[in-house]
Amino acid sequence: MASTQTVENETQMMNDWLNSIQTLLKSVDHDYIQSCSISIVPEELKNSSNEDAYMPRVVSIGPRFKGSREDLLLMEEVKLRSMLSLLHRAGKAGEPKTYLQKCSKAIWKIDKQVRASYVSNIKLENTELAKIMLVDGCFLLELMIAKGMDSQLPSRLNPPGPAPEVLKDEDVLSDLMLLENQIPILVLHELSKILFPNVFDPTSREERATIINNLVLSVFSYSQVSNPEAPHVLDLVHFYVNSRKKVESENVESPDNHVVGITEKNRKLKLKLTRCASRLVAAGVSIKVIEDNKHRGISCFGWMRNFFGGGFIKLGNMLVVTNEMDKQVDETADEQTRGFNFEFKFEKGKLEIAELHITKTTKAKWRNVIAWEHHKKNWKSSSSMASGYESGDENLVSTSSPSGKFTLSSLIFDGLICCADDVKLLKEKNIIVDHLKMNDEELEEYFHTMSFGVDRAIVDSSYVKMVDELNNYSKGFFVLRILKILWHLFKFRLEWLVNFLKQNYNFVAALVAVLSLVQTVYTILAYYLNK
Repeated sequence: MASTQTVENETQMMNDWLNSIQTLLKSVDHDYIQSCSISIVPEELKNSSNEDAYMPRVVSIGPRFKGSREDLLLMEEVKLRSMLSLLHRAGKAGEPKTYLQKCSKAIWKIDKQVRASYVSNIKLENTELAKIMLVDGCFLLELMIAKGMDSQLPSRLNPPGPAPEVLKDEDVLSDLMLLENQIPILVLHELSKILFPNVFDPTSREERATIINNLVLSVFSYSQVSNPEAPHVLDLVHFYVNSRKKVESENVESPDNHVVGITEKNRKLKLKLTRCASRLVAAGVSIKVIEDNKHRGISCFGWMRNFFGGGFIKLGNMLVVTNEMDKQVDETADEQTRGFNFEFKFEKGKLEIAELHITKTTKAKWRNVIAWEHHKKNWKSSSSMASGYESGDENLVSTSSPSGKFTLSSLIFDGLICCADDVKLLKEKNIIVDHLKMNDEELEEYFHTMSFGVDRAIVDSSYVKMVDELNNYSKGFFVLRILKILWHLFKFRLEWLVNFLKQNYNFVAALVAVLSLVQTVYTILAYYLNK
C-alpha cells in the first residue's frame, strides 16, 4: 500500500514538473505572459555607491524583497486597506467576500505562469506566493482605478482607501519601477476581468490590455500608448520611450559624418565621447539648454516630461477614462516630474541638452531602466532578429527590439564630465539642476557612478552618429582653442592633486616629502656656499 502511494506521489511530481516546463515554453512569446521577463540586476552593474538604487525605499512588490526589511513592512497595512477599497468597488454592497474568493481562486490557478515569469527560482509555497500576488496585484489595481477611473468605479469603503495619498509619494512611484520589484502584469488582467467585467472585457484580451496599460501609465501620468506586449510595469515604461520615436536602423551610412556602419569593432570606439564639455566649448561647440521641447533631437528622457504628473492624460479611444484622468492631475506634479527629462540635439555646432533634474529618486529610476535594458538585450535580441518585426506606423515599435537609450545617455553624460569644472559649466547652462544641493565634486562622482558597469555594445545608431560628430567637430580659433584646453587640463590636474591629497594620509606624506626635499636642497647649497 505504501509502495503504491509512493509511486502515485512520484507520478504527480513528474506531471507537475512537466506542466511547469510546458508553461515556460508556452510563455516564451505569448504577449504579456512572458517567461523569465522579471529579472535580477546583473552583478556587473552594482558597486557600493549605487547598490541602494536597486532597493525599494518604501514598498516591496512581488516575492524578491518580501520580509527582507522591517521598514518595508509598514506598507503592508496600506496594501491591505487598498485591497479592501478595491473589493468595495466591485459588484454590489455586501459582495466583497464573494469577489475575494473569486480573485483568490483565479490567482491560485496561474501559479505556474507566475513562477515562469521570474528568472530566479521562487522558493515559496503556493499559498504564500498566491497571497503575495493577490495583495500586491490588488494594491496596484487600486492605484490605477483611483487615478484614472475613481468616479466610474467608486469605492463604498468608509473611510476611503489610502490610494490618493499613496499616489503623491514619489518614493512609492519610484519603487514601482525597480527591476526586481515587479509582478507579472498577468495578475492585473486576472483581477480586473473578475472584479470589473463590464470595463475590462474578459473576452477581448487586446482591448483589456490597452485599458490596463494606459491605466498603469496614468499612475505615473504618462500619456497614451498603443497596445504593447508588456509583461510588467517597468517594461511598459520602457516601451513608452521607444513609442515616442521609431527605432532606427542599426547601420548608418553617412560619409560626411564618418559613420560607416556599426560593427563590433567600432561600437566601443565610436560610442565613447572623447571630449568633455569644456573641451567641446574650446573646439567651438556651443552648449545650451533646450528651451523649446517641441523640437525633438535625439531624445531619451523627453518622453518623461510628464513623468510623475503634469499635463492632461489623453486616452483617445477611451473617452470615459480620459475625462477621469484629466480631472485628477496631481498638484505635486512639478515636484514629482523632476528627475527624468533629458534630450540631446546637435546641429551646426550647437549642442542642446534639456534640463536634467537631480532628485532623490533619479538614480534609482535611471539605474533600474539601465539594468532592464541590459536584460532585454540578452533576453530578446535573438527573438527580435528572428521575428523581423516591421511596422508602417512609427508609433508602433516592437518590444522585441532591445533599446539602450538610457544606457547610452549615462555614457554620454559620463563623457561630458571629466572634472568638477565640467559640472560647473553644465550647471551654469541650467542643464544640470541639482535639488539635492551636492557640490560639484559630488555631482561628478554621481554621473560617473551612473555609467558604472554598463555595456557599450548596447548601441543606438543615432547616438553613435552624434558622438562621432562631437568627437570630430573643430571650428574654434586654433590658438584660442589650445589655450582653453591647456587651462582646462591645468584645472583638471589641480583638481586631481587636491583629491589625491585629501585621501588617507597623502597630504602628510606629501608635506614630509616636500620638507625633506627642501632640507636636502638647503644642505647641498650650504655645503657648496661654505666652500
